[in-house]
Order: sequence, then structure tokens, then C-alpha cells
Amino acid sequence: MAIVKMSKFTLFAFESQKEALLDGLHKFENVQFINLQKYEEEYLQSLKKDSENEKVSYLEGEKAKVKFALELLLKHKEKEGTIKSLVKGKSLLNYDELENLAKKSNYSENYKKLKEKDDALLQMKNEKTKIISEIEALTPWRSLDAPFEDLLELNSTIFLMGSLPKSFKDTFREKFESEIPYSYLEVISEAKGEISVIALIHKDYEEKAKEILKLYSFNAINLKYDGIPIQILKEFRSRLDAIAKEEESINMEIKDGCKYLEDFKIVYEYLSNKHIKALACENFLKTESTVAIEGWVPTELSKELEDVIKTITKEDFYLELEGADKEDDDVPILLKNSTLIEPFELITSMYSLPKYSEIDPTPLMTPFYMVFFGMMLADLGYGIVMFIATTLALKKFNLDEGQRKFAKFFQFLSIPTAVTGAIYGSFFGDLIKFNGLINPAKDLMKLLVISIVIGAFQIFFGLGVKGYMLIRDGKPMDAIYDVVTWYAALIGAFLFLGGSSVGLSPATMNIGKWVMIVGMVALVLTQGRQNKGIGAKLGGGLYGLYGISSYIGDLVSYSRLMALGLSGGFIAVSFNMLIGMIPSPFNIIFGVFIFVGAQTFNMLLSALGAFVHSARLQYVEYFSKFYEGGGKAFEIFKSANKYITVIKEKQI
Repeated sequence: MAIVKMSKFTLFAFESQKEALLDGLHKFENVQFINLQKYEEEYLQSLKKDSENEKVSYLEGEKAKVKFALELLLKHKEKEGTIKSLVKGKSLLNYDELENLAKKSNYSENYKKLKEKDDALLQMKNEKTKIISEIEALTPWRSLDAPFEDLLELNSTIFLMGSLPKSFKDTFREKFESEIPYSYLEVISEAKGEISVIALIHKDYEEKAKEILKLYSFNAINLKYDGIPIQILKEFRSRLDAIAKEEESINMEIKDGCKYLEDFKIVYEYLSNKHIKALACENFLKTESTVAIEGWVPTELSKELEDVIKTITKEDFYLELEGADKEDDDVPILLKNSTLIEPFELITSMYSLPKYSEIDPTPLMTPFYMVFFGMMLADLGYGIVMFIATTLALKKFNLDEGQRKFAKFFQFLSIPTAVTGAIYGSFFGDLIKFNGLINPAKDLMKLLVISIVIGAFQIFFGLGVKGYMLIRDGKPMDAIYDVVTWYAALIGAFLFLGGSSVGLSPATMNIGKWVMIVGMVALVLTQGRQNKGIGAKLGGGLYGLYGISSYIGDLVSYSRLMALGLSGGFIAVSFNMLIGMIPSPFNIIFGVFIFVGAQTFNMLLSALGAFVHSARLQYVEYFSKFYEGGGKAFEIFKSANKYITVIKEKQI
């Protein structure tokens, strides 16, 4: 239950065996490569950088084609319900099955057909957009009963078409007709504050007419059509109908192509694997005939790694294994925990993975997180619903590894939720009334004290973990300076300052006072020990002692254990009260639906709050006592598993 021990391996093999080695290591699924090309050591200068640029470029192009086909088919695929989709999940194939099916695929031809259909749809879309634009421009002129070509054949007369603001209609007509004698003006349509007009003008008055039109904000248009507007519009709409039918036909053909969807998924995963292996070469160095590979492997799998290499290369290789340096921050981090603890690695990774020199905080955090989440959600009914829902999901749904961990995470959290709900006497609020050990509505101070005591225990436990780590690292005096002194100061302060509130005797309180004083003096003398000079050491010590205020703030933060538990419970009770106020018989008809909706909403909202605030207490109040983090995750050289789950062996 800890950070997996890592070993660094250095491998030299023949260049001709590289591809087979990459296949074997990829299926092994337990190595991470180190980029030797970034090293500048002198002994590596004689080696050349390895690369598979041409293969990478080709595979990226093929992946792009397959991705295009997948996205196109997924848009046309009949939508599955969420439940059905989860039940189905991803297909499971081992590496050999994936390769065999991918090589049998005719994906290239199927891609070309889909691409042609998509191009046709794009052309139709562009044509449709253009026609719609033409219809919008021509619609105001649909009342014009003269063919456009006739207007162009006028000899001594010109015509102008356009629009102007509707507010100028009367003044414009009066001025135009009075000042342009040989003319004809007709308002064709009125819409959206504008009028569309056509003016026939003798050529001798063209300039004068244009001046008047400009004065009234005339916007000229030039419609290049043959025929009467209404007939042209009819032809446009007829073409739109034809395009719609063509689009429907092509979309049906694409939808029929969904039978190749699984085939494209297999090919995409296969190409992704080849792409991953080709990219991996950018970590290697080589000579004319050999390749140098370096990476990380879990120490417990070192023998298996050697066996994999030996199977591929026979005895034609050189392999060196070296245990990782504890202080090396470049060592990748892989956590290994029990079935109960593993789902809670989610919380640790959200904060930061531990460094290789640290300890895995997940087992030390999990019990606290479960208790905190339970106290914040705190409802027997909610706990039962969560347990049933997550259990069904784990049994009935084909979940991937991440989804299974997430479901198990909430399955485990459902237990403290139900237990705390039973202690509080809460079952969907007060749907079923029963007496618990604590009544949240009446025992507010008791709940607050319990919350603070649990918080104090976690803080002290965190300090104890810090002490253990210091002793483990050969720093027993630092454990005394940074842990024992705080224990003394904090315990003494509690006995002296808070003793009367919990009924402690004056003698005990007096002992607490002296313990507090000793602890505080020790803090002043030790917390600035890294500084130079007595003044700097004492100043650092006083500043360290000021840190006691942060402990007070930490303890206050644990009051949220009470606050969130009460708020969720009171909201649930309020919903029940509102349902009870609905007059009969509507409370029977609608009450069930309202109850289910309201309680589901409250459960999800309260669970979200519990998830976030429980994590906050770990990150801020707990981890700050002993945990730094900053580790880099172990990036396993394996299949991406985007569309297909690739496994080592066929699962039945």
C-alpha cells in the first residue's frame, strides 16, 4: 500500500529488432521511456538521435482520415440512451485480435466513399446558402411584373432599383416627380422600415435623378436575373426542395455506412498504437546497427521485463537495471493500494501525486475522507440509494477502468453516509421518523464539538505522520523540534484555555499551562534554527509560534462537518413539508414525482458539496501538516483505449 518502487533500465539491442521490441514492450504495458535525446552527456555525443518522422507523419494522416469518418458516422448514428450506452460500453480486444481485424479492414475505400458524400453535402450546403441569400434579395421585388431582361433593353430610358427609408416615402415622391419630368416611379414593396422602388428615367435626367436619390439615402441594387421575379423565386424554392431531397438521400447513405463504425474504431485504435510506438522512437539514441533505450519499470516487474526482451531478442541484448534514487524527483509515480483504498487515489491525484521520497497519503486520508463525506451528506435513504445505484452500475454496465474506480468511490462513500444518517435519525429528511443517537436539530453544540474533536484528531495525526517521516529519514531531532513541540503547545493550550468548558480540575489546567509554556518556548527556540545569527533565529522562532493561529483557523474549518450535514438534512425536511402542504388528492397524485425530483436534486447537490468540502479539508488542513506532493505520474507505454479497450488477454 504505497508508492511502487521503480527501477531504471538501460537497454541496448540491434536496430533490426527495434520494431519487435516496441511491440513487446507495448503489450507488456509496464514501462515508461526516458528521453535520451535531451541528455547532453559527453559519452552520448557519439550516438545519433533516433526518429520515425515519415512513419509518424503517415500515421497522423491516416488517423485524421479515420477520425473524420468516425465523427461523420457518429453524427448520423441513431442516438443510444445513456443506460444502453453504459451497458454496451467499449469493445474488448487483445492486441493480436485488434491487429488482425484492422488488417482485414477496407477502411480506406470506405473513407473515400464517406468523404465524397460529405463533399457533396458541403456543396449542397453552399448552394443552399447562396439560394437563400438570393431569395432574401429578390423577395422585396416579387410584385414586379416586368422581366428583368426587358428593363435592360430600354433605349432612351434607364432604370434604377433600390430601397430607401420608409419615412421619406411621401417627401421623396413629391420631390422626384416634380423635378424629374420624364420619369416613372413605382413602390414595389414596403417592409422593415424600408420601401423598395423602381424608377424609369429619361437619360437626360439621369444625373439629377441620382442626386435626389442620394439625398434620400437611396441604396441601389443590381439584380442580374432573367425573367419575372415571382417565377425566379418559384424556381429557387423548387431547387431548395430538390437539394433537401438530395441531402436526405445522401444522409441515408451515410447512416447506412454506420455498419462500418466499429470497423473504423478498431482501425483508429490500431493506428493509434502504431503512432504511439513510432513516437516512442523520439526518446531513443542509435548507431548504424544498434539502438539505446532507457526507461522506468516497476521493480517487482524487472524480471518480467527481462523475459519479454529475451523472448524477442534471444540473447542479443544488453540490459542494466538500477533501483531508483529516493531523492530523484524525476522518478515517475505509480500508486498501488488495496481495493478499498484505490478509488480514493482520485482525491490524491486531484491535489498532486507524492514525490518518490514521500509516502502515499491515500491510505492515511481515506478513513478521514469517508467519515467527513458521511457527516456532510448524512442520510440513511441517500446512502441506500447511492449503494444500490453504484452496485448496479458496477454489475450491469461495461465500464472502463476510470469509470469503475469512480463508481466504487461513491459505493464506498455510501456506507458512511448511511451510517451517519442512521446516527442522525435521517431518512430522506424525516420521511420515516425514528430516533437516532444524535438529533441534529437539538444537539447543535454536541455536533460542533464532535466536528472540532475529529478535526483536532486529524491534525494531530497529520503531525504524527510528519514525525514518522522525519524519523524514517534519519532526522529524529527535527521530529522533536517540528512535531513534539507543537504537540506540547497545542495540547497544553487546550488543557489550560479550554479545560473549564469540559470540566477539568484546576490541577490539570495548571499542568496544561506549564506544558503550553514549555511547548511555546521550545517553538521560539527551534523554529528559526535554519537562520544565521541569534536574532534571526529568535525572529524565525517567534514567526513560527505565530503559526498557532493557523491551527485555530484549521479547527474552525472543521465546523463545516456540522454545517453541511445540517443544511442537507433541513432542506430534505423542507421538501417533505412542502409536499405535505399540497391539498388532497393532489398530494397523492403529484407528491411522489415531486418527492423523487426534489430529493434527487438535494442528494446530488449535497453530495457535490460533501465531495468538494471533504477534499478541501484534506488538502488544506491535513496535507499541509506532512505532505508536499509534486510527483510526476507514471506514463505507461500502452494502448490509448479511446474507442476500444485493448487488453493483454481475451476476457470472457
